[in-house]
Amino acid sequence: MKDNIDISITLNKIKILKEIGPYFPKDFHPILNKSIVITERIVKAYEVMEFVQMQDMEYVKKAIPVENNSQRLNHISSTIEEELQGSNIKDIGITMETILNMDRLRKIFTALLPILSDPGILDSPDGILKLANVLMDGRTEEERNRLKEMVNMLEMINKELPPK
Repeated sequence: MKDNIDISITLNKIKILKEIGPYFPKDFHPILNKSIVITERIVKAYEVMEFVQMQDMEYVKKAIPVENNSQRLNHISSTIEEELQGSNIKDIGITMETILNMDRLRKIFTALLPILSDPGILDSPDGILKLANVLMDGRTEEERNRLKEMVNMLEMINKELPPK
């Protein structure tokens, strides 16, 4: 008895059986379906056993020389583009853009959280200054000073307005 399964032949036979199965009498369908399921499970289990027993797990064996990082990125992006084709690229592009902009989005969410928890924060110049400081994180001291001057102007305008 041979203890090896020829996976490609077995999968081909399963494919053929799935194609011709509807032509069998309806009484045979349950046994055909059960046979297909059992055979597919045996094939999958065999594939897993072969994979686990595999000794050579080095998939990338050599580096392809490139002149610069731009060429490297061009090769990578063209390979991904060929693989994904068409509309999937747009979906992945949106996902990648979101990942790359995650830091900026985190700052926006950090600024939105106080507004959502206390909408009245926008009524006072101090509250606006706190929100602006969150958004100005990473900015120069000069930019922060200009922001404080604008908030001071808002306070002066607010004092001049009649009370509500």
